[in-house]
Amino acid sequence: MGWTLLKYIKRTFLGFLVFILAYSLIGLILSLLSTSPPAVSCTIANSIYVSTNGVHLDLVIPVEFIRGEGWKGVALPSDTKFVSFGWGDQGFYLETPTWDDLRFSVAAKALFWKSKTAMHLTYYRRASSNWNHIPLCPEQMEELLLYIRQSFQETTSGLPILIPGKGYGQRDDFYEGKGSYSIIRTCNNWANQGLKTAGVKTAIWSPLDKGVLYQIRKNYPQ
Repeated sequence: MGWTLLKYIKRTFLGFLVFILAYSLIGLILSLLSTSPPAVSCTIANSIYVSTNGVHLDLVIPVEFIRGEGWKGVALPSDTKFVSFGWGDQGFYLETPTWDDLRFSVAAKALFWKSKTAMHLTYYRRASSNWNHIPLCPEQMEELLLYIRQSFQETTSGLPILIPGKGYGQRDDFYEGKGSYSIIRTCNNWANQGLKTAGVKTAIWSPLDKGVLYQIRKNYPQ
């Protein structure tokens, strides 16, 4: 009985190791391969940005685009110039304000169990030199904004649902998100898919921020 259990544990561990190695290899290859969106040209391009905290990507949009009927229910501080949007596992977001707060159980649940998601909005007074700039034609901007807006859970009247009192500080908020986080659809995949939707040349698939940033810096020199 003991030998059988030992063999089972060994096989399970080896299977998990093979999965991680295969996942990492596929992620690396698809991160290095670029999408091939149709060429778009326009007289005046709008600027968006991609930011990272070293692990997690956000899409940063000038505040003038976060106005109007479609953004009712999203309250912005009056001095906001840019709004960053991130999507991810709700439990991970709310229970891990800093990396020192990270617990294995929270990370494992985010990766391997279906769970609720959240949209994280941060409000900036000015642009950062660390952000990665991408020019978008007006129709590309419309596609990206639609993608972001459709990532919010809504009330029956079509308003985004604020998660009250859960921001990390005075200049950010969490809203209920749509979809489920997984090892296949990570926060960085969400950002990468948004760029693909907008016709940006980016990674085919990248679970990590590094792959998306590599493509942006290669295709859109800063």
